Amino acid sequence: MKCYQIENDTLNQTDARSESNAIWVCTADELRKQNLKFAPHTIDECSRTGPAKLEAYDGYDFILLNVINNDDRYSTHRIGLYVTPQIIVFVCERLSRAVQDVLDAFSQTKTSNLNLPRVLYAFFNSLTSNDSQELEAMEEDISAIEEQVIKGVEEDYIKDIVAMRKKLMFYKKYYEQLLDVAESIEENENGMLSSGALRSFKMFTGRVDRLNRNVLNLRDYITQVREAYQSQVDINLNSIMKLFTVITAIFLPLTLLVGWYGMNFKNMPELQWPYGYYLAIAISVVFVVGSVIYFKKRKIL
Repeated sequence: MKCYQIENDTLNQTDARSESNAIWVCTADELRKQNLKFAPHTIDECSRTGPAKLEAYDGYDFILLNVINNDDRYSTHRIGLYVTPQIIVFVCERLSRAVQDVLDAFSQTKTSNLNLPRVLYAFFNSLTSNDSQELEAMEEDISAIEEQVIKGVEEDYIKDIVAMRKKLMFYKKYYEQLLDVAESIEENENGMLSSGALRSFKMFTGRVDRLNRNVLNLRDYITQVREAYQSQVDINLNSIMKLFTVITAIFLPLTLLVGWYGMNFKNMPELQWPYGYYLAIAISVVFVVGSVIYFKKRKIL
């Protein structure tokens, strides 16, 4: 368990547990041992999977978040927050970089008018700090796939497209949960946030909303690329089928010729004629050449 105290506009780590203008970082088991009047079922929820939410209780707000892992951008870990007028408690089963980076930043630098709502806002702000660059990189990847599809490069892009859609779906769910929590914070049911802090959270809500809309636009974009790729595959398949159809049409008369003279009736004069074999060759060549010329004039070949 780690304890921090706000003193002289600086966040200082301390060994003594303080319940005034302080921040705690602990696990659910460590929190149960403290003499804090938090609802027991909320402590249990901090170590269970589930949706993000904010619940207002008498004297404190309870927030649950699913935060992106630093080592794996497409998985999350659970963080619970207890926000009171005098203390903020971060509950996580493992050391969260999202929490630790914010606390380290305020510990290393003196910040004017540092208070608990400002630390809370900085934590939420850090959850989306690099996401614009991440989405821009994804947009460039989608654009690269689109260019290759338009050029007609014969590669299987389905795996890339499906992987990109899964990433966008992950970010969609992530921003939606942040948006729900941020809007609930703005309601300020317990009246813990000042008007200045509420303005900051309104900006955060607007940023998350823009990121969410950007994800939706990228999802539509990758859908259009998938449709373009599928159309290109269909065109290539149609070209192959057209080629097979032309080949079949060219050799169909020859098949008829073979079938006709393969009947071996006794009174077929061509079978006894010395030049019958050469005539069959000439007819076959005429059929093939004539068919090729016809299909080329019709721009089928």
